[in-house]
Amino acid sequence: MNASATCILALSTAWNFQRHRSGKAMLEEIAALGFDWAELHQGLHPDLLPEIAEFVDQGGIRISHLRNLCFSPLDGFGGPQFTADEEEEQTLAVCLTQQTINHAVLLKAKAVILRCGSAIGLKSHQDLLRLALRDQLYTKPYALAKIREIFKREKESPVLKRRVVRCLRELGNYAAERGIRLAIENCEAYEAFPTERELPSLLDELNHPAFGYWHNFRYAQVKDSLTLLDHQQWLEKIGRRAIGASIDDLRGLDQASLPPFTGEIAYYKLMPLLPECSVFVLDLKGFTENGALVTSAQRWESTFCK
Repeated sequence: MNASATCILALSTAWNFQRHRSGKAMLEEIAALGFDWAELHQGLHPDLLPEIAEFVDQGGIRISHLRNLCFSPLDGFGGPQFTADEEEEQTLAVCLTQQTINHAVLLKAKAVILRCGSAIGLKSHQDLLRLALRDQLYTKPYALAKIREIFKREKESPVLKRRVVRCLRELGNYAAERGIRLAIENCEAYEAFPTERELPSLLDELNHPAFGYWHNFRYAQVKDSLTLLDHQQWLEKIGRRAIGASIDDLRGLDQASLPPFTGEIAYYKLMPLLPECSVFVLDLKGFTENGALVTSAQRWESTFCK
């Protein structure tokens, strides 16, 4: 898929990294589908970096951006967090993020996508999702559970924000000096930081050109389905600050990582709320129908990347 004057469409290695022990073979499979760009997702072993760098230098594919800690043995989902209680872990998170920024420079990428961490001990998302999947979404037990989780999460907000701001302030200049943007992603789990209430004020407080927003359509739609967010109203508020977005589709709360236009996300209504010059990444972990993937990508380009 070719980059247009208005947008880049990439395919995430989340789609195929588990099938490959070779970084070159992983990216060759993506390129064979017609993609000129790839996102490097979490889960990539550090030993793959030299091979990937060589393939990129040879013009085999271009890297749009990296997920933070994607080449770290301390993976982004279980690794150190900016929100951690211990300063030692926060410092480690900053150091490993600097490594990811350096990898982005090596691979000629444009940005690194950040996840900041979560409130320790809260399992709001799992608890609310469990109730919703039991058809209790519009019941009194669900409403009470949602209120309880909101109060618990809001209690943690000031200390989480303080920790994250301290860490990110160390990274803004580091990234800017190397020409890398840092994109703070919205979160699927309500206990994660930042929530939609916290994210605009976080960007305001950082007040640094290196930072922007990364919109994950699936995460926002899940929160919409759980009555924690209005997806359209959120994009109306934050969309202008977006660097790019992860795109897939879902049906209900138990079928995700489907190609765009095959589920319930209202892309035709939501896409005008994002900047025209954006990066879009197909995040289709585990999806196996290559024909449907390519068809969806071609439709995306003809519709939104003119």
